[in-house]
Amino acid sequence: MSMHPEPPINEAERLARVRELRALEETADHVLDHIVHMTTQCFDVPMAMVSIVDEHRQWFLARVGVTVAETPRERSFCSEAIKGTTLFEVIDADRDERFESHPMVVGPPGIRFYAAMPLTTSDGLVLGSLCIIDTQRRPPLTLRQASALAMLAKLVMIRIVNLRTQNYVDQPSGLLNRSRLEQDARILATAGKRARLVVIDALAPSYYDEVVRGIGLEFVGDLILSITVRLQGLLPPDLALYRVSPTRFAFLLPDETDPAPLCEDILASFETPVGTERIPVHTQVGIGVLPIGPQEIIETDWLRAAIATADETRERGHGWRYHDPSRDHIQLRAVQVLNSLCEAVYGQDQLHLHYQPRIDLHTGACTSVEALLRWQHPTLGTISPGEFIPLAEKTALMRPLSLWVMEQAMRQVADWEAAGLHLRVAMNVSAIDLDSPQFAERMHTLLDRFGLDPRCFELEFTESALMRHPELVRTQLQRIRDAGVEVSIDDFGTGYSNWTYLRALPADTVKLDQSFMRDLSQPREQRLVRTIIDLSRELGYRVVAEGIETPDVLEQMRAWGCHEGQGYLFARPMPPAAVPQWLNARG
Repeated sequence: MSMHPEPPINEAERLARVRELRALEETADHVLDHIVHMTTQCFDVPMAMVSIVDEHRQWFLARVGVTVAETPRERSFCSEAIKGTTLFEVIDADRDERFESHPMVVGPPGIRFYAAMPLTTSDGLVLGSLCIIDTQRRPPLTLRQASALAMLAKLVMIRIVNLRTQNYVDQPSGLLNRSRLEQDARILATAGKRARLVVIDALAPSYYDEVVRGIGLEFVGDLILSITVRLQGLLPPDLALYRVSPTRFAFLLPDETDPAPLCEDILASFETPVGTERIPVHTQVGIGVLPIGPQEIIETDWLRAAIATADETRERGHGWRYHDPSRDHIQLRAVQVLNSLCEAVYGQDQLHLHYQPRIDLHTGACTSVEALLRWQHPTLGTISPGEFIPLAEKTALMRPLSLWVMEQAMRQVADWEAAGLHLRVAMNVSAIDLDSPQFAERMHTLLDRFGLDPRCFELEFTESALMRHPELVRTQLQRIRDAGVEVSIDDFGTGYSNWTYLRALPADTVKLDQSFMRDLSQPREQRLVRTIIDLSRELGYRVVAEGIETPDVLEQMRAWGCHEGQGYLFARPMPPAAVPQWLNARG
């Protein structure tokens, strides 16, 4: 046998189809195993296998009586079998000039009989074969036996097609899926080629979830199909479209192709609502473009980078842009912080509370302290709440984080009470906390556990919490206030400042955002702040100014009727042990 047999005439197309199956190579499939076992029983042979012939090797999707998972192609009997689409037989291998010197004929396992039925696709491409092997000479297969082997080979092909569909096809849309995109990108990289990965973020995931909850999965399925049809109509016919997540699509452009015209066409097309039978949907599309090649596929999380670029582009309304590698550091940092936060919440010695005093602007007395979360990571160092709180609010970590703060704050109040120091402690809660009655229930449990008067505790929430579920938030706040806990509206003036909401809220205090304190030299800002103070007082709120850092600002807040203040002019946030010392120093 020639060690370099001539390939089939359609070898390029055949190899392209074989490459689609590589993800199946490491997959053990019990159906194929059963077929191969049945084949050995049917033909009374010691060896049978489903062989796929690649460019340089053959590998086995299933096998019986064979210990190796692959062999070089030039040592493969199947290299001859795939040249046709009908039964291929070797009746006596050691007397066949093509195979008489083959290592598996002259040595173990001593092949004498070989028969193979090609595994042929619907368009006539041969991927490999279902073959049977015996170490004894035997007569040619009868017509009945050949027909049986052909039927078994068809069963193998049906299973391979099904496995490919399961692994590579997104069932709702019929598009190729994320696994297929990753496979195709690796194939390009293996061939040393480069391409431009284009990811289309068609819908905000939050909007997708709202549509699912509000209208149902059937409508969402119709919507995705409409988006799919529109995208396919915009792409060249030979360009494969992939669905890489519920709301994201992708395609691979040749490296020499400028993506700008196609991206602009997609953006222009989606300015028109996507039509369904019932409701036209306005989409806000974002497109990220990432050049990829062998180095990127090996060294970077390339698909994540492209998806992140598309997401950010959609969120900022930028249309489309190339991936900026400098943004990878930000994304990786966010992932690292989130992963570490879980350990910090459920671990020890990383999270701490500092306390910043709040002062009566007319008497100078300290009326309360605000509990402020601090995180000292063992390797990342100090991590600002401005960095990790927004990340936590996007995950399930926000609730346990808030409960941790509440428990630690109440424990500290109990310690101070035991030492004869009576201070009200305020803590911040997020919109996520107020979406569930569990927070109020947990608060009541902790108050009872530590034996605290509810009046020594205060909750601060921002106006944005009202926008999610205003009635639910109002109910939760009322429960908290009815228990005797004071309620404050934090960072007032930076959000919606909807007086219709606020005048009906069960709250005691309005805290002016510190950004107002920085621009009080401007007459317009002065009028705005005075108006907010006046209206808040008229509605019965106690008014607290945050961010007081200079005596001039302090005097203005006093003159305009602000009740209390908080800021660096009085004190910076401090650890618990420093609070009594600070109070004693003030007399």
